[in-house]
Amino acid sequence: MNNLTLCFLFLTSFLQPFSFRPPSPEPRHQIRVAVVQKADNVVLSIRGKYKLVNQKTNGLLTSGRALRNSRVQAVPNGIHIGQQFYPCPRLRILAQKDVMIRQGKKSQRFRGIIDIISDKNQKLLVVNTLDLEIYIKGVLYHEISYRWPLEAIKAQAVAARTYAFYQSQAAAEGSEYDLTNDVYSQVYGGKSAERYRTSLAVDRTKDEFLKYKGKILPAYFHSACGGHTEDARELWNHDLPPLAGVRCGFCRKAPHYRWKKNFRSKDVQEKLNKNGYTIDLIKEIRVVARDRSRRIRSLVIFTRSGQREIISGKALRNILGPNELKSNYYKVEMKGYYFDVYGRGWGHGVGMCQWGAFFMSKQRYDYKEILKHYYPGAEIVKD
Repeated sequence: MNNLTLCFLFLTSFLQPFSFRPPSPEPRHQIRVAVVQKADNVVLSIRGKYKLVNQKTNGLLTSGRALRNSRVQAVPNGIHIGQQFYPCPRLRILAQKDVMIRQGKKSQRFRGIIDIISDKNQKLLVVNTLDLEIYIKGVLYHEISYRWPLEAIKAQAVAARTYAFYQSQAAAEGSEYDLTNDVYSQVYGGKSAERYRTSLAVDRTKDEFLKYKGKILPAYFHSACGGHTEDARELWNHDLPPLAGVRCGFCRKAPHYRWKKNFRSKDVQEKLNKNGYTIDLIKEIRVVARDRSRRIRSLVIFTRSGQREIISGKALRNILGPNELKSNYYKVEMKGYYFDVYGRGWGHGVGMCQWGAFFMSKQRYDYKEILKHYYPGAEIVKD
């Protein structure tokens, strides 16, 4: 090849219009995650080449090689990014590398597609659409320690993948997203939360799901069960044998296997009244009924004026806060105007006990044995 030909090839390649193929998730395993909701503004940075398109028409609005620290704000009839106004309420970013979103002091990088949507109140919704496997890599760091034994992390990867896929199938028709990035779905930190060992666990269990009778299982999990996992029927509308609850003798050394919390009666009274009850000063709280796992189904509250109010264990925990009343597995001891709660476990108790999985892996159980223990009757399938 002579010098003239080489020169021609170089010039033609240099002068070609900018184009690239952004990462596109597999349609079967595509997840949409709301990473920002109802925000006044966010700050956006993009590494590498990108395209900005109208999400509705897919028409190209602009492209570039990078974007640094540009404020995004919804305005009437469109969206501002930096000094540029785009006259449409739905923008899509197709980035070759990743996109950083900063809201307040919190900043995270995300792979995949980013949609920026302005609602009728000019608040921003940011949705990250990406491959399920990449999504799980951004979840595990927040759900389990990356320093734990690999078999426990692999069990968590399968459970989290299954749960996410179940939620994507159950999402309401017309919804803008399948999951949120918080405790109400699964905590998701994007690329910023990826670690070598958690990503390794995802890769080694790639495309593995839990199914029961051929259907994806809502594979719930929690921190520590306190000795027995909960029957999902006690909390949600699931009548599934793999979620009926099992004995767990593995989490006895977990940090929250046993706990104690002191409450002031007046504080509990005020929280109840803020949530629709009409209760005066509490004299006693007594457990009325427990379920098979020994968690509380219902309690009765006696007031100093003789009032009697029945409340479910689930409702009381939601009102007091799941980090204050760590589980529904407890007993109450009244002490004048205060009372002590002596409890076991942390979380709703359904599905896999994470600390149980930790100690099982320490005893050389592999991840499939862990999953079969906590979801009896479920199959681990590659899909």
